Amino acid sequence: MRKFIYLFIFFILIGSSSILAQSISMSPTRLFFTGNPGEKVTKTVTLQNSSDKDYVFNLNYKDWVREEDGNKVYLDAGSSKTSNASWMSTLENAITVPAKTTKEIVVTMQIPANASLSAVTNSMLFFTQLPQQADKARIQNGIGIITLFEVGLHIFYTPPGNHVKSLDITNISEVGGDNTKNRKVAVNIHNDGNTINDATVEFELTNTDSGKEIKLPAISISMLPDTNQVVQFSLPENLSGNFLGVAIIKMAESNDLRVGEKNFKF
Repeated sequence: MRKFIYLFIFFILIGSSSILAQSISMSPTRLFFTGNPGEKVTKTVTLQNSSDKDYVFNLNYKDWVREEDGNKVYLDAGSSKTSNASWMSTLENAITVPAKTTKEIVVTMQIPANASLSAVTNSMLFFTQLPQQADKARIQNGIGIITLFEVGLHIFYTPPGNHVKSLDITNISEVGGDNTKNRKVAVNIHNDGNTINDATVEFELTNTDSGKEIKLPAISISMLPDTNQVVQFSLPENLSGNFLGVAIIKMAESNDLRVGEKNFKF
């Protein structure tokens, strides 16, 4: 009996639009819908295939939530309290993107007549590559590998009246204890606005004795309303002395800043 091994490698593109190995790209990677209850709204996403082979994708929806550490958890469509997966539709459930071409997909949101006037909702449309006959033929004579790809398109709905962008720093703390190699500073953030908020979080330390400054690499975040996230910054090894730590949140499309300070002794 022949033994067949299928290796499926799924690359979910979140915040990145390219599948480099297969020369498939998506634009945009996020769709932002708004509209009144009962209204139908459409937007278009484009897949570009710059390779020499055709690709076929199955379309399906899922929900997702972001945990406090920033990781996404994917759920069955309709299971999240902020799900809008049932509002969404496309003209086709499977699409083909021929070699050296682009394919436009119209994504439609039918906002329910009883939709909340204040709640932001979200879901994700997945484009999952389907194996073709040429792919299957490669494994007929023994052990083979089929590499499949899955592209995720974020979908958001924001009611027309939601315009408040605000993030609040709720805590700054050291984590990692006495382990100087894994010592970190955690910045707790709460989205107290009523819309999706993209932001950059910066953290810098100033030695209060010498005045020397240490700026750590900035971290980008994206938060739904009324959610919390903990952003962790890795500290340099063997850090010693008294320091003033300053966290700065810069919100996208806004000149508004949030600043938090805390004294540390390492």
